[in-house]
Amino acid sequence: MSKSQITFNKKEREKKKLLKKQQKIEKKEFNKTNNDKGKSLEELFAYVDEHGNISDRPAIKLKEGESPSMSSNHQDDYSFGKVVHYNTDSNYGFIRDNETQQSIYFNDRLVGQKLNLNQKVKFKFKSAKQGAQVTEVLIEYQ
Repeated sequence: MSKSQITFNKKEREKKKLLKKQQKIEKKEFNKTNNDKGKSLEELFAYVDEHGNISDRPAIKLKEGESPSMSSNHQDDYSFGKVVHYNTDSNYGFIRDNETQQSIYFNDRLVGQKLNLNQKVKFKFKSAKQGAQVTEVLIEYQ
């Protein structure tokens, strides 16, 4: 009887080759489903405010001679959000704005009351040197 022409090493190389081919096909399918090329240009923009913080909103343009306190901007209105992080030891946390998904810092001393995790709130905030921080909070009751 003659010996088989296909040796163990040849079989192993063929298995590795098929495995690589399968992985390449899987990676190609994954890249097709997670393609970011269809995003609009506005979604890719990032803005920098006067304090150097990055935001997804453009800066408010003031007319000459107008001060920031004179302009009517979005920060004069209440925003709605939810407490997404709260550190009970240090009494600070973050509120996630429902509209912009921006996280805004708060402290119990600034707010004047204790808040709980996942609590829905209505709040005002201001832009400070360190970033946005809450100035006033009203608890939403359902």
